[in-house]
Amino acid sequence: MLAIRPQKFALSFTFGSLLFMGSFAILKGPMAHLQSLFVRERLLFTTIYFLSIFSTLYLTFTHGGASGYVLVMGASGCQLMALLWYLISFLPGGSAGLSIVLSAMWRVLQPVFVLCAKLQAACMARCFSWMTSSSAAPQT
Repeated sequence: MLAIRPQKFALSFTFGSLLFMGSFAILKGPMAHLQSLFVRERLLFTTIYFLSIFSTLYLTFTHGGASGYVLVMGASGCQLMALLWYLISFLPGGSAGLSIVLSAMWRVLQPVFVLCAKLQAACMARCFSWMTSSSAAPQT
């Protein structure tokens, strides 16, 4: 869905993002959560988050084609970064927990990345050798 219809993805992602924030409002209480969004320490996050939501929705409905694809995905990426920033700052031990999870994921995925790199190198070497051998052949 992301590669074919980024606007559809952006709509789903934006509404999921709003539901994510709503879940924190349920946990803390709606007024307490709303007040915590507008404290001085989180005001930058709140501004970036709501601007990214607005820009994602605006770009989704007004821009199409290749330029719309890039713009919508950029706004969605900004929205994702704001959500991760909020999650890290909201949860106790958020940054320490995140570093533990990321290091565990790296240990699990590192062999996969290494294998992919080796396969890509082998494919590129084969393609390069095929291209050089076919261009060196005399044409009749």
